[in-house]
Amino acid sequence: MPYVNTKEMLIKARQQKYVVGGFNIVNHTSLVAVIEAAKENNSPVIIQTSQKTVKELGYKVLPAVIKELAKETDVPIAMILDHGTDTEVIKNCVEFGWTSVMIDGSAYPFEKNIEITKKITDMAHSKNVTVEGELGHIGGIEEHISVDSDKVLLTDPEKVLEFAERTQIDSLAVAIGTKHGFYDIKYELDFNRLGKIMDITDFPIVIHGCSGLAENDLNRLISFCPSKMNISTEIKHIYIDSCKKYIEEHPDEYEPVKKISYVQQQVKELVKKYMDIFGSTGKA
Repeated sequence: MPYVNTKEMLIKARQQKYVVGGFNIVNHTSLVAVIEAAKENNSPVIIQTSQKTVKELGYKVLPAVIKELAKETDVPIAMILDHGTDTEVIKNCVEFGWTSVMIDGSAYPFEKNIEITKKITDMAHSKNVTVEGELGHIGGIEEHISVDSDKVLLTDPEKVLEFAERTQIDSLAVAIGTKHGFYDIKYELDFNRLGKIMDITDFPIVIHGCSGLAENDLNRLISFCPSKMNISTEIKHIYIDSCKKYIEEHPDEYEPVKKISYVQQQVKELVKKYMDIFGSTGKA
């Protein structure tokens, strides 16, 4: 299957009422785990890379590896820059082979967000790269993104269509009460707000901050049929926890490949679980 952008993938998900998972990777081990999960579940998948990961692993290395891995599978694979706030990083991702980028202008006023997002959309579309925008300000901490609870701004449904029309984005991340990181305090999701957004749109809607949601809330979110839901924090935790567990159980083991294989398996099983929950299994 060709290494693809997210356009057809997310439109199909909305039409057929399932969710494509966006899974954040941090290195080759987690990248392979996510792709192997997609192959075994016959599921479309979106590989997400933070700006920090991009800078650490390199603009040329990541797309080269993922393109090679994509040749070995029949499932559609896309790679998106997650929460792009640095214009230079976004431009380099577009130039060097990402199939999608997210421009996060959510910290700015409405008109400024539109201005920034439209510039990225024009640039990316000229290279057949799809764009995810964000309207509303999602709380929590995700790498370089940190939003205190008093700075959270839920998406205004009355502005969604105008934002999408003026920016020409391909998908839209909305704020309805989810947050980045685990939910260590009481939270409340605004399902009515999400329902209004879904009712007035026909393009892909994205939900960030889905790690660690209560099962009933997760299932209810899925029932609204957003096209994409993101899992990042949970992958990081299972990665680190698996490393610790392996070392604790094998204190005299000095063969790194064995630990890598164990960690990769744990990450893969987590991703497969979410693919089943999201309903994307068998939809490639």
